[in-house]
Amino acid sequence: MAPPSLFDSIFGRAGYQRTQNDVPSNSNNAMPGAYQQDQVSDPPTTSLRESFKLLSTYVNVIIAKPIIIALLLIFRVLTAVINIVCFRDLTNAPSPNEIVDPIDKVNKFVRDLEDSIQPSIATQYPNQLPPFFQGSYTQALYMATQRGKFLFVYLTNPQNEGASFIFNEIIMNQEFVKIFNNDIIIWGGDLKNPEAYQLANSLNVTKFPFLGVLCLTRITKMTPEGPKKDPAKISLIAKIQGGKVSPPEDPDTVIRNKFVKKIAKYEPELVLIRQELQDKYMSEVLRKQQEYNYMASMQQDMMKKNAKKRKALAKEYLMYKARQYEHLTTPPSKEEAKNYARIVLKFPDSTRVTAYFPKGYRIEDVFVFVEIVRQGLLNSTSTLTESDAISKFDDFRIEFKFKLASPLPPRTDLSSKMDKRIEEIDLVYPNGLLLVEDL
Repeated sequence: MAPPSLFDSIFGRAGYQRTQNDVPSNSNNAMPGAYQQDQVSDPPTTSLRESFKLLSTYVNVIIAKPIIIALLLIFRVLTAVINIVCFRDLTNAPSPNEIVDPIDKVNKFVRDLEDSIQPSIATQYPNQLPPFFQGSYTQALYMATQRGKFLFVYLTNPQNEGASFIFNEIIMNQEFVKIFNNDIIIWGGDLKNPEAYQLANSLNVTKFPFLGVLCLTRITKMTPEGPKKDPAKISLIAKIQGGKVSPPEDPDTVIRNKFVKKIAKYEPELVLIRQELQDKYMSEVLRKQQEYNYMASMQQDMMKKNAKKRKALAKEYLMYKARQYEHLTTPPSKEEAKNYARIVLKFPDSTRVTAYFPKGYRIEDVFVFVEIVRQGLLNSTSTLTESDAISKFDDFRIEFKFKLASPLPPRTDLSSKMDKRIEEIDLVYPNGLLLVEDL
């Protein structure tokens, strides 16, 4: 049996349907005397709701989707055209792999401006360019946000050579140059400078050249507690862009209306912000100075404690070593004399001490002996055992504040021969005279 057509589904024509009694192969019909079964009618093949659903599917596939796709394509083409027509000046993005010094970029930009000055303009305006900030935009922005300065920004597009009104009539105008002082600075760059390119995007610049003024501004809001000022933020308060000013105006009028009046409007509030920033800066400097003084004082106290502890440890070390050296002032027997070095030590106060060191001792032992004598600890006693001393003085090395030198030229200093054995030094073995000199 063929399936019902769409027309039949919509208008309810289900067509002829065979019943069980009409089917020749039905066993009940084939048996003589069989009971006739009740006929049960089947439901319609497709309901009216399903018919409309099927119809809507056909309409969606055949009509709606092609229209949507066509509209998307049209919008995409229009977007591309608008970007090309309205934002063609911003298509000259710098290469992301280009590595440049922003300060060099700014200096080159200023030099290019100086080279582009026409002779007639140079004659008319002898002072020429305003004082462009010699630094990166980040540094200029820091001056505006942390020092409360007005910041002029001049952005150009190298490919837009015909737009010269702003440069020739505004930038080079002496009325404009007179604006700048210690609290008003100007920074410039072209789109080849990554900083200038990013700044143009952030300011939504659509035409070049662009001249704008940035400064800190804030809004005063009324609250139940009274007027409250929002935190200051950098804002663009005035701008001109493109090749011409519409409607045409006298350059001096443009400078006065666009910039001088705007600066006068925001100057009182900016003076307050500038004072607050200065107070904040001085408070920060004072806080850091106090922290530095505190840390320096803590460090000095720590150094004093360490020096005191080290001095006590050195004295304890010398008292322990005194037992080893107390017999050195006694001359050895004649039979043992060859195994000793006789060293005469002359101290700064002209006193002399004669000591007899075993030839196997190191030069460092001579220094330790001298330090014991200097501190008057030669006859002192110590209660430390050998094991306790090894544990306590394991990494300890005493610091000597004197040197031992020969009295005759060349005046050899033994400080560099600490690890040498006495018998290896002709200056002191078998006999020698050493001068003890304070450092």
